[in-house]
Amino acid sequence: MSIEPPFPTRRRRRFNVRTGLGIAAAIVLTMVLSLGWMLGRQIRELESAGVDNTKWTLAQLELETAIFARDVIAIADGGAVDNIGGLQLRFDILMSRLGLVRHGEIGRSLLEYPQVPRLLDQIDSYAARIDSLFMGPVGHDMLVEIYEETRAVQPVMRELSLNGLDILAADAEAYRHQVRRQAELTALAGGLLLVLLGALLRLIDVQRRRVMERDRVLSRTAERLNSVIGSSLDAIVVTDRDGSITDFNPAAEAIFGWNKDEILHRPVYETIVPEARREGFKARLGRFHDTGMGQLVGAGRMELAAQRRTGEVFPIEAVITSVEGPRGPVFIGYLRDITDLKAAQARLIDARDAAERADRAKSRFLSVMSHEMRTPLNGIMGVLDLLSTSPMTSEQRRQVGIALASAEILLQLVNESLDITRIETGEETIEAVPFTPVPMLERLMSVLRPLAAEKDLPLELETDEADHGIWYEGDPNRVAQIVTNLIGNAVKFTEHGGITVILRLEAAAIEIAVRDTGIGIAPEDVENVFAEFVTRARPEGRQGRSDGLGLAISRRLARMMSGDITVCSTPGRGSTFRLRLPLQRVAPPVDAPEPEILTAAAPGTGLSVLVVEDNAVNRMVLRGMLQQLGHEVSEEQNGAKGLARLRDETFDLVLMDFEMPVMGGIDAMRIFRDSAPAQARPPVIGLTAHGSAEARTAGLRAGMSEVYAKPLRLPVLRRILDDMAAAPAASAVLPDTAPETDPDPDPETGPDTASEEGAAIDVDDFDDMLGMLGAERLTRALDGFEAEWHEAVPGLTGQVDTAGGVAALAHKLRGGAAMLGLTGPVITLGEMETRAPERYGTDEIAALGRQVAAALSTARARIETQAGAEAEA
Repeated sequence: MSIEPPFPTRRRRRFNVRTGLGIAAAIVLTMVLSLGWMLGRQIRELESAGVDNTKWTLAQLELETAIFARDVIAIADGGAVDNIGGLQLRFDILMSRLGLVRHGEIGRSLLEYPQVPRLLDQIDSYAARIDSLFMGPVGHDMLVEIYEETRAVQPVMRELSLNGLDILAADAEAYRHQVRRQAELTALAGGLLLVLLGALLRLIDVQRRRVMERDRVLSRTAERLNSVIGSSLDAIVVTDRDGSITDFNPAAEAIFGWNKDEILHRPVYETIVPEARREGFKARLGRFHDTGMGQLVGAGRMELAAQRRTGEVFPIEAVITSVEGPRGPVFIGYLRDITDLKAAQARLIDARDAAERADRAKSRFLSVMSHEMRTPLNGIMGVLDLLSTSPMTSEQRRQVGIALASAEILLQLVNESLDITRIETGEETIEAVPFTPVPMLERLMSVLRPLAAEKDLPLELETDEADHGIWYEGDPNRVAQIVTNLIGNAVKFTEHGGITVILRLEAAAIEIAVRDTGIGIAPEDVENVFAEFVTRARPEGRQGRSDGLGLAISRRLARMMSGDITVCSTPGRGSTFRLRLPLQRVAPPVDAPEPEILTAAAPGTGLSVLVVEDNAVNRMVLRGMLQQLGHEVSEEQNGAKGLARLRDETFDLVLMDFEMPVMGGIDAMRIFRDSAPAQARPPVIGLTAHGSAEARTAGLRAGMSEVYAKPLRLPVLRRILDDMAAAPAASAVLPDTAPETDPDPDPETGPDTASEEGAAIDVDDFDDMLGMLGAERLTRALDGFEAEWHEAVPGLTGQVDTAGGVAALAHKLRGGAAMLGLTGPVITLGEMETRAPERYGTDEIAALGRQVAAALSTARARIETQAGAEAEA
């Protein structure tokens, strides 16, 4: 693996310094050697006595001239004339000395002097004359002449000799300076060389120290690395380019069950790779060698399967990298056993599924309770609305007001149990419409005063007269819901004194305070009262301050509107809950509604209304309201009878409940939509105890004009009827067509999947049933239902007569399918029950049989899947 140096620039600079010093040292060393060689040569030249020989030659030139003159005069004064040969030899010696001077190294230097050529010419003339004299007989007179000539040339010889000595002295001086400079340069170069050698030695010492320090660091790093690898909880497996294991840490030994000595140099795909994946592993290894790219190498963290020495296959989390080694790529795998993690994840998934099932069960419970509580409330509040319009004494009217206020509070509690779920799931929305706070509070006070009067508590509103005509933009229904909760809470926990509602209006906010003289709240419990279902016990055993869901929902609604609720309380003296909302003041709308006055319809303007409702009390209440408002009323108990009535008669309006025996409102509406022409379809108002957006959406998609939640109050019913009476006939009929698909089916009737085998079961309900009964019991139940189906086929096709006919058989089978969550057969059997006593044809029964078989097959496959998942976990 190639690792870049941490400081490449500094290392390059150090390299350049060392290289420069080395080159400089080499150059200086070369210079020192050259200068030493030159200096040695010069010393050797000085030792050769060449200069001394030249001086001697110059001195001998003058001496030989004097000796030659002496010998000449000696022979001339009486010497033997026959000794002329010796005299001529002496002259030849003189000429040879002159030749040495002329043609030697000194001669070249002498020629550079201006007077030397003249001297040499004189000496040459002298030599020529003497040579001519020696050519003939030599007498006394000739000797005297030679002597005279020689005496005349002696000064010339002396001058030539002196000039030569001057030249030699100058050359000797220059040479001495040259030698001195050479010695100085040699000494300087030697000193510089010593300095450079010292610097190099110092640098080498520094490098040596650094190398030693790095060696120590590398040793410590290697020790730490070995310690980390040895103590790592993750397995570290190293292989060469062929997949042979070259290293195996202790964690790998513990995870895979192999000893390091046993597994080294063995192929990884024969030891820790599962047998089913070995061929694929080899293929990936070959592709990496061919292309340099691998599916697993460098892919980051991934989940794979591995094999222990015992043959057990288990899940691992792996990171595989590669580095370049001396013999090719080296693969390093960091492996972690995630068996426990997978088991924990499976447990978490099971816990999540259980929580989701519990949440769905809670939602179903709330839905059922809402329906079951709204149905009697519909009758109670309807009767009270009717009583409030009849002549009564003041005491009776007070009692009716108390009963109606109590019913309002009970309805509010029902709504709150649904609101807490909607707020948690984010389904709750906030509207922004103009409203006046003062009239809204006055209406609330009029409804809640009878409730406070039961405990002889005055309920007062404090506000300024100028506040009556001020409008704000917000959600008046949510504000009223919060204030109702606060007032109800105050009534609940106040025994003596009174309750006061204080309204303060600002330019960009409203503040509503509810002050009571009740039991109060301890300082440590102030924030806890906003939690869900929190009760504070009192020392004497009586109920302490609590509000169930009311305060929790109220604060959440306030914060959804960017406001908040705060509380100030003193134990034993009362509490003040303060709602503050940042709402913008707006101008009064042009079409501000006037207070509605309930009066009967004018003669001749009444509508013919069909009420399709299974609950007798609800039918009685709706009939009384409609008749009091001047309309004609017809009643039916289920959707099938309502459809038959609509085929035979014409009505201006239909009020239809969602959930009824035999046929519900959604199913009846779909059939009516598909069978009746558009011109013959009156507006249908759906009534449901499920006050949810899903229920309204299902009703509208089924073809209803509008959907209202129970209980349907008298003012709301009056407004609906007035709108129907005022609307033109063309706009009062139902839509001609409905959506072909139903992506958001009604939650009560389930999806329309009678012809879709893939949606034959409700997975959530089936899983809940599986969790409660277990796989064995649920399988027996499926087998029992299948047997019942085969037994019922002859009765459904009319081959045999059965008690109750087709309807009874279809109802029985539908109940069994519904219990098992077989959604598809439930819908088809419901349609069969509706068509009774008409029988299905052979083809329809065969199609239903295929649907039942598909649902049973899907259910059994679901049981096997869940059992397999539990076995793996």
